[in-house]
Amino acid sequence: MFSFKRVLKFWGRLLALLIPFYAIWVLLVWIALQSGEQPTRGWQPGLKFAAALLLATLAIVATLALSTNFMQKLYALKSRREVFWYLVHRLFGQANFRPYILVEESKISSRVNDPDSLLVKVGGPGNMVIRKDSAVVLERGGRLTRVESPGFPKLQPFERIYDIIDLRPGRWQFPVGGMSKEGIPVLCETDIMMQIQDGGEPPSGKKPFPMDPNAVFVASTSKWIREASRPEGDRVLDWKGLIVISATEGTLRSILARYPLDRLIGPKEPGQEHPRQVIRQELEEALHAAAARVGAKILKVELGQIRVADEVTQQWIESWQAAWQRWATEYLATGEAGYIDKVETAYAEITAKRIRDIANVLHDLNKSEGYEAFVAGAKLQLQLAMRNTGADSLVMTYMPREAIRLLQMTANLPPPPGEGEADDK
Repeated sequence: MFSFKRVLKFWGRLLALLIPFYAIWVLLVWIALQSGEQPTRGWQPGLKFAAALLLATLAIVATLALSTNFMQKLYALKSRREVFWYLVHRLFGQANFRPYILVEESKISSRVNDPDSLLVKVGGPGNMVIRKDSAVVLERGGRLTRVESPGFPKLQPFERIYDIIDLRPGRWQFPVGGMSKEGIPVLCETDIMMQIQDGGEPPSGKKPFPMDPNAVFVASTSKWIREASRPEGDRVLDWKGLIVISATEGTLRSILARYPLDRLIGPKEPGQEHPRQVIRQELEEALHAAAARVGAKILKVELGQIRVADEVTQQWIESWQAAWQRWATEYLATGEAGYIDKVETAYAEITAKRIRDIANVLHDLNKSEGYEAFVAGAKLQLQLAMRNTGADSLVMTYMPREAIRLLQMTANLPPPPGEGEADDK
């Protein structure tokens, strides 16, 4: 990243230091020559001035060489060239954007920076490029100085990276081992999603992962140092480990110990929630409180199946559960079939009773006068009922024979008394 202003500033500082140094040195040499007993003539003064300038240059080079060697030994650095340019930048500033540190995916990128480089181990002056998925906490002289969000911040002299915080949502799936109330070892799969607190700022194109600087600072300083016997990579427990290992495992083991084994692995009882759902809700509440203490927030908590740790016992339990599930399915199917049979039987009985009542009424009115229109309408209704009833084999099966004969007789009711005789006449 070229900057003409930065180049001018670099050369300005360089000349501002060298010109006064050489001027003072030349003045001292001139005073020394004038104070001599015999005045110098010819080319001798110029030669002495050149020797003086050469001596001053050698003094500067020697100083830089000694300083370079000292810093290389002190910080166990590999490249003397890097140390030399560090001293130049420290005295005169940077002529361009280099050197810089690229931070992406919550770590220092190995594409640009060597983990053993001077800028990483010693610190600035220098620059940083922080991607949108990370935040950086800086220190100088063993004291935390500031929190930097994604962008292009500048490292001050001897200021270096203390910690890098991942701003992206993280997901951890891992089994937690515990014991039931009877002391039987069980395993429960957990699925946890968490993220650094955003301070209420919504995501945007420029900031897809907003952050709260105070939350980043708290997360960076929330670390536990574990036993010295552990491997070096597992010795420090950061904010993620405090939530996943300390809070999740400890809380879930305490909850599992309150339930007997048959409640943990058995089916849901009618009218009650499954214990796994109750355990999940209690665990989620505890994790929300634990995450807030380290500057994070919980996005999701899910629990998988709870199984016995012993493989033989687990196979026996799965076989028992399969048999029980098959029996429950058959029982439910039998009950459903019986329910359908009772409904259809009741429907057939009601339909038959209705037809019987209508037929009885029509027979009672058979000898009355002025019922021709009523009888015609009743015949039509009975014919429709006969047709619908005939289409339903179940109704015809449960209908009494007398009712069927009554329907057939009623469907062909004779004319009212005297009507046929009047027609014959």
